[in-house]
Amino acid sequence: MLNAESMHRLAKIALDKGEVSSPEEALDLFSRYRIRLHLGNGWSDTFAGQACFLTALNTASRAFLGGVEVYGDLDPILNVPLYEGRRAHDVITELGGVPTTSLNTNTPTLILGNSSDVVTSAFSLLLSWDSWRACASPLCSHDVLPCLIDNPIAGVAAACIGVNEAFLHIRGDHPYAGHRSVGISLWSPLCISDWRSEPNKGPNLKYLPKSLWLVGLGHLGQAYSWILGMLPYPREKRPHVVLQDFDESMESNLSTCLLMTKSDLGKRKVRQVAQRLENAGFTTNLVERSFGQNHKLRNNEPTTALFGVDNIATRRDLDTADFALVVEAGLGSGYQDFRNIRTHTFPTIRKPSDIWSAESAAQSAQTLNEAYQKLAQERNDLCGITQLASRAVATPFIGAMAATLVLSEVVRPLHGGVVYPTLDIQMKSLNYRNGAPPFKYRGIPTEYVEVALP
Repeated sequence: MLNAESMHRLAKIALDKGEVSSPEEALDLFSRYRIRLHLGNGWSDTFAGQACFLTALNTASRAFLGGVEVYGDLDPILNVPLYEGRRAHDVITELGGVPTTSLNTNTPTLILGNSSDVVTSAFSLLLSWDSWRACASPLCSHDVLPCLIDNPIAGVAAACIGVNEAFLHIRGDHPYAGHRSVGISLWSPLCISDWRSEPNKGPNLKYLPKSLWLVGLGHLGQAYSWILGMLPYPREKRPHVVLQDFDESMESNLSTCLLMTKSDLGKRKVRQVAQRLENAGFTTNLVERSFGQNHKLRNNEPTTALFGVDNIATRRDLDTADFALVVEAGLGSGYQDFRNIRTHTFPTIRKPSDIWSAESAAQSAQTLNEAYQKLAQERNDLCGITQLASRAVATPFIGAMAATLVLSEVVRPLHGGVVYPTLDIQMKSLNYRNGAPPFKYRGIPTEYVEVALP
């Protein structure tokens, strides 16, 4: 019987909205959601293209439970560290997709690469990128980016935007989904009307962080790790990461964690992520305890940290941490706001304890809607159903988008760019985004290596 530890975190929407009367009915509903990826010629010519394909496939397969069809050029050999040397066709099944040779389809379709042989469905979006910019646009649109200047972070962002638009469409959550161009510049994320302009293109990607400390290896932490595994690190200079977490993987994590498979159930997340990164040539140190006050660094440990914890008390402990630069993200948790993203970069004028008060750490009582009340009566399990109701709605295409914003805050200063103290992004309508004015980072610089791009 499905419970708080096993329930799919996105299908939970249907229960929260009262569309269905049981977790099983919610999964049945989501099993009808399908999507297709069309890989045209040239899709794999860049790291960004490969990152876009892999991210779209991995996130969609965890959200569209009816299946992800993949059609087109499936023969390229991948170069991104996580899948280096693997043939695209062989990775598809591993990430939950199904290769197909059928050209005709009525399934919502995301297109990468050359689109000349695409048979359009009612929903057909072309994913594109260029340097720090990412876009998803209708096939007939003139807003397509040229996909020339390689930056895998933008490739990941394009995939997340496209999968989100497809999910909005199939759920009927936005009337213009699939009929509008949606994009962002990760170089200038607060530029809205002119995000496509030349200044917002940003410089060519040249430098990547040499080492990082990742705190929390669930939904967000694995999204950070996923993007690191997409970046063009030289083989002999793959980064060193300190991984900190103490949780074990549960079945519900399969719906949100990009590096997790069924074989990881019951394993410590920190060890599971370490194994994946080490297989890609990274070096790791593991910290299997919670993050706390007065966190001190030893010599040669990373001074830049990425936080992926949904815990106010832990965020407040950043006040006394030794890190020179910290970037963290938080996501909406309800069926109405799960697409909302907020990031913070420290140090800034406000301390973490100013942003998250001690009082806000107290949990409010969970109120059950009619569907949950009925379920609790039917199953005679008020405690278990209350726990289920309290779990956040979450999906990896939002987590991965948040990770592109977080990684950009680390990589942008390496190229002379600014940092943003806060960013608020609404993926339902990406034009609605705001944040505090950016500033030049003047702290201890993140150590870096040069990228390995042609």
